Amino acid sequence: IFTDEETHAQPSPHKASAEKTETDKNTKSKAHETLFGVATFVLSLAIALILFTALPFLIASLFSKFIRSDVLLSLLEGALRIFLFIVYIRLIAQMEDTKRLFAYHGAEHKCINCLESGHALNVANVRRASRLHRRCGSSFLLFVMLVSIVLFFFIRVRSVPYRILIRILLIPLISGISYELILLAANSDFILWRLLAKPGLMLQRLTTREPDDSMIEVGIRSVEAIFDWRSYLQDAFGIIRGEEEASDQSR
Repeated sequence: IFTDEETHAQPSPHKASAEKTETDKNTKSKAHETLFGVATFVLSLAIALILFTALPFLIASLFSKFIRSDVLLSLLEGALRIFLFIVYIRLIAQMEDTKRLFAYHGAEHKCINCLESGHALNVANVRRASRLHRRCGSSFLLFVMLVSIVLFFFIRVRSVPYRILIRILLIPLISGISYELILLAANSDFILWRLLAKPGLMLQRLTTREPDDSMIEVGIRSVEAIFDWRSYLQDAFGIIRGEEEASDQSR
């Protein structure tokens, strides 16, 4: 015999069963999401390797009967890789979802440029900032392709499968070199590094768009979720510029 409190404390069999079913559903849903994410990553990686590594090499190999110089063939392969990448960007940029994605990309850059110029992070200030940024991932991808052209000069393997395999294995090394170069280009005012950053900035005109104010607000909230930008401005500049002025304009 249970007291009233003990009776209420006991979960009913139906409720316990329903909770177990809900838990099982959530577990299966998370497993499916994880599996889908892994499958998407693997498929995307495979497509990227085929389009931007294997395909340029195979197309350039077709000209080996007419071009005897390995240096010229490597240059042709690199030019094809960059050409295919730009065509790919131009094609996906025609999709409405991608246009919106590129606008959010522009909002991200504007927020960072606004902060790095020492201004308060709000819609009025961010709107005036540039949508191009030297440390952008688009610039990094272009650096990867340019560095690969140089490194592939030194590959002298006749076997086609081995040459493709070596190109794939060199990707981590190429990525590391490209990362260091993009940091140099972003953090130095030396004219050589500024010129080196120009192609990446030009590419960003394809991969970014001007955002509307609602997208800028999303960008601001995203930055605020990551770190305290007011503390950053105080530490880096000793002052937060444009906060009051921008607040008046936004009203």
